[in-house]
Amino acid sequence: MKTTILKGVNIGNNVIIGANSLVNKDIPDNCVAAGNPAKVLMTLDEYYIKRKKAQDQEAAELVRLYRERYGKEADERALHEFFWLFTTGDSDLPDCWKKMMSLVGNAEYSYKKLNENHPRYKNMDEFLKSIK
Repeated sequence: MKTTILKGVNIGNNVIIGANSLVNKDIPDNCVAAGNPAKVLMTLDEYYIKRKKAQDQEAAELVRLYRERYGKEADERALHEFFWLFTTGDSDLPDCWKKMMSLVGNAEYSYKKLNENHPRYKNMDEFLKSIK
């Protein structure tokens, strides 16, 4: 979003470019770059690990705020972005989770990856109970 890529610059495969960046030189494969001018910040593998750690914290914060605001437990709809934390796809998914699986037109691939998933929690209830 709102990124400028100058003429003659090559961006490698599997690259994430941060919003509002100015890409004025080549960016190699498999990395995350951002800034003005854009610089390589980390490898894609490092980014994956960082995001995976942050996902638990973000989901827990959402649950705490949901409880505070609505006075009840977060449901499947509220946690639709985080369902990978507590399901493998072995059971029938709620409709809102199925919708997330086909968001970018790659549902078959998403279901394959979900079936390979090793969630940190046995199910959504266990996840919710883990949050104080």
